[in-house]
Amino acid sequence: MKISLYSLIATLASVLAMVACGGSGSSSVKFENSADSLSYVVGMNIAYNVMKMDSTLRPEVIVAGLSDALQGKEKITLEEGKFYLLSYMNYEVYERVRKYEDQYLTDLAAGDKDIVRTRTGLTYKVGELGNMSNTATHPRDTVAIMYTAKNMAGAEVDPVAERPDTLRTTLMKLTEGISEGVKLVGQGGKITLWIPSHLAYGAAGDETKGIKPNEMLCYEVEIIEVKRRNRR
Repeated sequence: MKISLYSLIATLASVLAMVACGGSGSSSVKFENSADSLSYVVGMNIAYNVMKMDSTLRPEVIVAGLSDALQGKEKITLEEGKFYLLSYMNYEVYERVRKYEDQYLTDLAAGDKDIVRTRTGLTYKVGELGNMSNTATHPRDTVAIMYTAKNMAGAEVDPVAERPDTLRTTLMKLTEGISEGVKLVGQGGKITLWIPSHLAYGAAGDETKGIKPNEMLCYEVEIIEVKRRNRR
């Protein structure tokens, strides 16, 4: 269940009004001055932050916590609160994301015999093998690649294809998922990669590239050139 943004904002506003009036306020909030407008914006900001969590959190309990805190009647201590929040961020979100990704990739592979999953969770489909006598295998090998990247909603992210040149870098500077995938084909090869979030940008995401936290990505990669470092 995703929380309705507007219903949450309305509920927050209602509770704030009731708290301010000793519990007898109306759900209709009137802005009498700039402080009232600012107060409302603070409530909106709380709602926006809750929406970003994209979870099954219950709006009425969120509102109860806000109301109790404003009245100094918290039912959970700050230390307990920190524990619950850290547990949620470090374990529960991670576990939900991993389960969703695992099921998605399992179903994907079941529908196409050419799709393969590795032990790390990377899922791929080779379009063209390319020159397998010239593959990048060492972390310091340099590759020139072109790629398009999309999230699971189909929106393009990290638009490297719009740059005037290909991306030229060493394997060690690529994300784990791309680095692993590039090793599977040679120069001139093409490969589709479905990269779980832990092999992509993880819980941090990358706002500059349009990548959200815990987001699985799909890459279409072409290996333009491989330059292997000298092997001793």
